[in-house]
Amino acid sequence: MDKKDVNTKPGSAAQSTGSSSGAGSGPGNMVAPGSGGSANISRDAFESNTKAYFDNLHAREKANK
Repeated sequence: MDKKDVNTKPGSAAQSTGSSSGAGSGPGNMVAPGSGGSANISRDAFESNTKAYFDNLHAREKANK
């Protein structure tokens, strides 16, 4: 129920609109956080394990420094 409340906020609606219009994105896809808009991922896959996504993102950032 909390997810529905979060998605109805004006800021969230603006983000959803922006990500769905990106090149290569489709239903159920979103711009990957931290990608600067250059990558799209499945929203379901992201929401099912957000911790793993951000752990991997931060590990890649550290490896590139």
